[in-house]
Amino acid sequence: MSQINPGACEKMPERLIRQLYPDEVEKHELDPYHHRYPRAESYHDLAVRLEPIILELEREQNDLLIIAHESVLRVLYAYLMHCSTMDIPFLKFPRDEIIEIIPAAYQNEAKRIHIPGLDPRLLVSSPGFFNGTPGAASLSSMLATGTPTGNLSGHVTPNVDGLSSPPDTSVERPPEKVINTAKDMVADKVDDED
Repeated sequence: MSQINPGACEKMPERLIRQLYPDEVEKHELDPYHHRYPRAESYHDLAVRLEPIILELEREQNDLLIIAHESVLRVLYAYLMHCSTMDIPFLKFPRDEIIEIIPAAYQNEAKRIHIPGLDPRLLVSSPGFFNGTPGAASLSSMLATGTPTGNLSGHVTPNVDGLSSPPDTSVERPPEKVINTAKDMVADKVDDED
């Protein structure tokens, strides 16, 4: 599961991308999910590329640990938690937490698990995105985990300010359960009392 292909913007800092491709940056800001930089891949392209893998994941009967680049995690998390496609480029995942997604019939449950003693500031970042734009190498990306705390479209989505979660205060945080409201939304639409 390779990360989103940044194309011509690979290894470019945000400043240079804005200087060389001002029209592309403007287009990207209008539609970060569908926009492609020159010779690059959009989040939609990545989602299409990951579709066979997602189908394989759904068939798997055993527990899985997924470690991938943040762009891949964004698409997988959005699929599993029924997030809006427009939220995908803005999902963030802290490096000191694991997200356990528990499948269910009408909803998936996401439980975050803090990894004690891991300082997310010490981990090297891989090529990331500024607001979903290829090139900036300063945002978090690698752990196959995140924390569902934001709410961009009414769905549970991970959201973190800066590089990662708040600094470790040496107090263990208990696991926190987050439940997707998709079941309630479906029940309301079909007048089902389950």
